[in-house]
Amino acid sequence: MDNSINTEKIMSEIRLEIKNKNISADIPCFEDIPYKNPDGVPFSKNLDKAVEHLRSRSYIQPYHRICGNPVNVFLKKSVRKIIKFHTEPIVSEQNNFNASVVNTVTLLRNTQKQLIKRIEKLEKENNELKIKLYGETK
Repeated sequence: MDNSINTEKIMSEIRLEIKNKNISADIPCFEDIPYKNPDGVPFSKNLDKAVEHLRSRSYIQPYHRICGNPVNVFLKKSVRKIIKFHTEPIVSEQNNFNASVVNTVTLLRNTQKQLIKRIEKLEKENNELKIKLYGETK
């Protein structure tokens, strides 16, 4: 039994279907959709703010408040209890992962700060040595 998949054949069928249905080819890419940072500050310019944003958003509540008429609330609470064994471990794992990511990013940011200070110190020492050696900076 041959289980190979012919992607070219599938893609040609999809292209043919798109052409037959007159579907527009100008579907936007994800890169074309503008993204606004939550605080309106580009994170690349303020990494400490980005780390703090990650920290504040890393914990996910397993449940949200249920609103509505009493019948809907009862049904939603019943469904919540039925699927609790499935959703709680997933949310717990996601929270653990998020905490690990925040800790890692924080460590990376702190290391970056230390390296920046070290580079600045070495550049200052280098300039001082150039002045002693050459009498001027080059």
